[in-house]
Amino acid sequence: MRYKMALMLTLFALLTACTTAMNKETDSMHVNNDTTTATPNVTSIAGDASTVDNSIRAVGTVQDGHLLVKPDSQANKAPLGAPSCLGLETFFRWSGDYEVVWEPASGGASSKVFSFPVDFDIVQPSETPILLQQFTLEKTTIFAYVPRYTDCHGLETYLFGIEEGKAFPIPFVMKPDQILAEISQLPQHPFQVSNGELILTGGYGAGQDFIPVYHFNYDRNKHAMILNKTEQVKPNDLVSGEA
Repeated sequence: MRYKMALMLTLFALLTACTTAMNKETDSMHVNNDTTTATPNVTSIAGDASTVDNSIRAVGTVQDGHLLVKPDSQANKAPLGAPSCLGLETFFRWSGDYEVVWEPASGGASSKVFSFPVDFDIVQPSETPILLQQFTLEKTTIFAYVPRYTDCHGLETYLFGIEEGKAFPIPFVMKPDQILAEISQLPQHPFQVSNGELILTGGYGAGQDFIPVYHFNYDRNKHAMILNKTEQVKPNDLVSGEA
């Protein structure tokens, strides 16, 4: 009798231990399954938001050829996603390594004119390539490229020249030892070309009492915009149209 009782107790203990171990293993499987299924969902959402887009983003055309803003390698496109000072949620944002390329109308080989900074950002309202802004100074055709439709403080602005079938970047010479590849201009205040000058209103940030208004002359020999003078204007004067 004692032997049977001891045997029953032993069997009961073994069954209890097995049940506990199985429960622990099941719990562990649930935790692992939750972790595994969560990760692909996040990846899928990120992947759906961004797609590869190696299309041309801007075009400037003259009789001698075309100036193109296009990816140097791979670029990605995604909706802006949320309204901000960069634009509406329906705007598009491109990111990648971009370049400016000159394609001669004669059918000759295309040539690289300029490389933008790595992971360059472009924001525009639609997927249609924009037309580069065109003007003439000193008998040189000049194209302006502004990669973002609007901005919080200032819009990057790049200039490129076309002369005698050749294209080249036009830097901004602020001082002999300060040469800029691009300059920031105030949103909603596009630059003007008047009396042989390029007049550009600089960007604006919090805490600034004045906004610079730059006057540039184009140096045809140096292929550069040379700063002639800078006015300091109060923001309210710009809004009221006094500048």
